[in-house]
Amino acid sequence: MAKAAEPSDITVRDATLEYLEILERRVLRSQLSAATLTAYRRDLDEFVTLLGGDTPLDSVEADDLEVALTRLAKAPDRRYRVGLKIAEDGSTPPGRGPYSLSRWFAAVRGLFRWAADKTYVQVDPTVKVTAPRAPTRAAGARIGLRLDEALALRAAPAARSSGQRRADQRLSLRDEAILRLFVESGPRVSELCGANRSDLRLHEETGTPVLHVRGKGRKDRDLPLSKPTAELIERYLAEERPAPPAPQRVGDGVERRRIADAAGALFVSVRGWRLAARDVQRMVQRYTAEFLGRRATPHSLRHTALTILARAGVDIATVAQIAGHASLATTSVYMDDSMSAAVEAVATSPLSEQ
Repeated sequence: MAKAAEPSDITVRDATLEYLEILERRVLRSQLSAATLTAYRRDLDEFVTLLGGDTPLDSVEADDLEVALTRLAKAPDRRYRVGLKIAEDGSTPPGRGPYSLSRWFAAVRGLFRWAADKTYVQVDPTVKVTAPRAPTRAAGARIGLRLDEALALRAAPAARSSGQRRADQRLSLRDEAILRLFVESGPRVSELCGANRSDLRLHEETGTPVLHVRGKGRKDRDLPLSKPTAELIERYLAEERPAPPAPQRVGDGVERRRIADAAGALFVSVRGWRLAARDVQRMVQRYTAEFLGRRATPHSLRHTALTILARAGVDIATVAQIAGHASLATTSVYMDDSMSAAVEAVATSPLSEQ
């Protein structure tokens, strides 16, 4: 008979650090995205703070996790240091949202499952905790824009007069190029922020402009660009793109690498640094609030692009290729249900003619 494992005295902090090293190796093997690792690292850092870094991991019980979840639900949302987070119904609820809580618990559950396999804990306490539920969107709920809204948003940067712009709004060509990319071909915000100037080229087969983007799981693809969008990006690069920042600390290797990264970035801030996802989110929110009077996010613009392509008659396999989806089932989730489209389809069917 196998001897029972001795209880481990590993602390919450040490176990978390060891588990994060495991996740880093999964990223290197393309088993986990870098963005997911970043989110899990933040969640697990918070777990260490809430439970106490020196607390023995094996002493954590289900009640401790319930208390941590309750405290977390009341804590300010870290993503919104500027302004307030806005719910789907337009309200501004306090504390963390259900999606944030659900992901935090998923990160902690992964930690304890790994710890149980390593015999760092005798009992996994997460099995006794009811996981937070992220609400599912009602079937047919529209999170994208209508075609007229997408067209209005695409033209919004040019509609602003120069006298109304703040320092961070004097990049109208950049903003219009980003909005056009989102509503025309729907890249992920991480793909757009990670794009470099060298990623623009003419495709070898078609001779048309494309932007090479790096998707989830290191799955690269070429994103087709319309001629107006490609020309707009070239104008932005030639006329408007700020130069990279000058070094402030001689011999600082980290700063030197960051400046080199900014020099190669396609889209940069008014100070010349590579745009971050949150920069793009704030920019989209400003334009949609001002010109559409509603809330929209980069993800909802991606949803808009994929839905409009499908409504225009593009086959779902091609839409999936543009979106960077490995599965057609994933693409179908993005397609808005539309009764008007269904009515039009039946009306134009050859079988409906007399």
